[in-house]
Amino acid sequence: IKQGGKRRGANMGALGVEHPDIVEFVAAKRAGDALANFNTSVSVTDAFMQAAARGEDYALVHPRTGKAVGRLGAAQVLRAIADAAWATGDPGLLFRDAIARANPTPRLGAIEATNPCGEVPLLPYESCNLGAINVARLARGARELDWARLEALVAEAVRFLDDVIEVNRQPLPEIARATRATRKIGLGVMGFAEGLIRLGIGYDSD
Repeated sequence: IKQGGKRRGANMGALGVEHPDIVEFVAAKRAGDALANFNTSVSVTDAFMQAAARGEDYALVHPRTGKAVGRLGAAQVLRAIADAAWATGDPGLLFRDAIARANPTPRLGAIEATNPCGEVPLLPYESCNLGAINVARLARGARELDWARLEALVAEAVRFLDDVIEVNRQPLPEIARATRATRKIGLGVMGFAEGLIRLGIGYDSD
């Protein structure tokens, strides 16, 4: 799977824990090359986590009819998720209710998935643009970080990431509309460990 035919794409496949196929989905990556270009996550609710803690069953719900079609032990499903994640690195967990509580645009709809690495919850057709600042480049001798330069870089990077939204050519008009409507970006850091070394600060220090 390529992005624009040029580079390997990153994808997130998310499935609600109440879906009748959840057991097969949780184990999907154990097959080896299945979903090789996908990260997978299970979307769980507060009620599911509470049921797991209490050792209770929960209902499996048909996604089209909304009718219950079976029951599973919540603790057993959570254990299967943990075992698969230990073995393959996937699936992750998306805490659906917590995401909904923090949704800045609830009138636009429910958030059901995130970007491929889980940093940004996304509405249907939304995309996000991510960038990072190399903090190791801001070390100025022993225990001295160039805070003024960091502040300037943050402002500049946020502006650049927002500009990317304007100049990007999206593969679908729905993606272009959703992305421009909400303008989701993410700015992180890289080089943190190297920065600590340059500053002479131990990773285990206060």
